[in-house]
Amino acid sequence: MSNKNVKTLKVVFLCFMLLLTGVFFTACSNAEAEGQNVGIVEKVLKLQFNRPDQKIIDLLQNPDYTKVVDGKEVNDELDQYITEVYGDYFTKDYLVPFFQTSGLVYPVAAELSGYELNLKDTVVKQSEKASNRYTFTATVGYIQDGEKEKTADVSGVVLFSTNEKGKIGKFEYVEDNGFYKELSSGE
Repeated sequence: MSNKNVKTLKVVFLCFMLLLTGVFFTACSNAEAEGQNVGIVEKVLKLQFNRPDQKIIDLLQNPDYTKVVDGKEVNDELDQYITEVYGDYFTKDYLVPFFQTSGLVYPVAAELSGYELNLKDTVVKQSEKASNRYTFTATVGYIQDGEKEKTADVSGVVLFSTNEKGKIGKFEYVEDNGFYKELSSGE
């Protein structure tokens, strides 16, 4: 083999190794992001279903924290507390809408009916079709004044922002198998 062929083989081999290294690092980076996103979903589920969070309940129920500004009720202390607790996990644009739609549903229903919630297990899976879409199932224990603990499965969908890495852009409960209805019936 000539000297020129050896050099060509070395260059081809080096290029192949660089390409292989790039693929390896990309795969590791994607796996790391997937693991990080799964962890974020699990943290939010722990915050939602290890209740009651007495501070949120106090901020919601105590009229001293609420004032009317331009005809709308405003609770700056509640907004600040929610931002402190959940702000690291949600985009700035979605944090408030989440709590206005579903973020307080289970904690408030549990508090009003005297249930204590306890997250037992979570299963979080990344979609094969959309890398920023995750589904979850949370197994939640709930107990009321000396009764035997019951469990319910709550499932949903989470979309991570494509603009703000590691931040939830949408968090939606899809099915709770009558869990909310049972919590509410204890009121």
